[in-house]
Amino acid sequence: MRSPSSARGPSASTRTIAIFGGYSAEEGGEAFTFAYDLGGRLAERGFEVLNGGYAGTMLAAAKGAREAGGTTIGVTCPESIRNARGPLEPNAYLDEILPAPDILTRIETMMRASGGYVVLDGGTGTLSELAIVWEFVSKGFIPPRPIVIAGKSWAGIVASMKAHRGTSVQHLHAVDTPDGIAAILDEHAVRGTRARHTHGRDDATATIAELKELIEVFVDERDWQPFHDPKNLSSSIAIEAAELMEHFQWLRTDQLGEVRADEPKMAEVREEIADILAYVLSFASTMDIDLAAALTDKMKKNAVKYPAEKFRGRFG
Repeated sequence: MRSPSSARGPSASTRTIAIFGGYSAEEGGEAFTFAYDLGGRLAERGFEVLNGGYAGTMLAAAKGAREAGGTTIGVTCPESIRNARGPLEPNAYLDEILPAPDILTRIETMMRASGGYVVLDGGTGTLSELAIVWEFVSKGFIPPRPIVIAGKSWAGIVASMKAHRGTSVQHLHAVDTPDGIAAILDEHAVRGTRARHTHGRDDATATIAELKELIEVFVDERDWQPFHDPKNLSSSIAIEAAELMEHFQWLRTDQLGEVRADEPKMAEVREEIADILAYVLSFASTMDIDLAAALTDKMKKNAVKYPAEKFRGRFG
């Protein structure tokens, strides 16, 4: 067992690696040990380790990362991955569990959340994960990310695809050791979209940091940074606020309830407020403003300026 290094929680700059592998690997076996060592090596290099959250190589990688002081995430699928007694229990080495509603959403969550992938030996489940990730990367459906093939199961498939279309393997790396995999990922991995933290969440569970990163990655993937300067962003906030106001223009106070009852209208209002929030978050990132701290400080000043006992029920 390794000596744990200092624990490393997720942050906006965290790099995340998804490890795909089989369920049946048993502790003490070659596949389990390989995944355990890999999880540890990735954690030691500052990577967050994400996998399917259950047993086998998933447990091994999470255990190795946790014992090396890293952060671990499991994307589970309680509605589909079950036995006779009900949903399988996630393994005990996960810092965060993200339940997905179905298998395809689970794979997509792992894929988009991560800046690099490792595919270990496995069965049809791992094969499907490899196929989807490979398709999205090779066709450019997501920005390029390294796919490291570390299992013997896939050598024939890779060779066949290389012969069929050589360009399809340009982001693949065949590596045999945990140290080698960690080195490849250290060089080529990118940030994933930590929007996984907002998937299926609401205001009560999503954090400002997660929302800010959702916007940051969206902007990064499109190379829009040159346009997201304070002038353009502040103008955009004002423009979107005016578009929100349009939905309420000329309405009397007693008609406001009609907007809430009008589903198509409310959908438009939600989109407008989302646009405003997106620009506010981007502005805060560009100007290095901690929104929670800024709001807290401002509300403290407001409390002094407008004491409750003096202003309760009136504006001035």
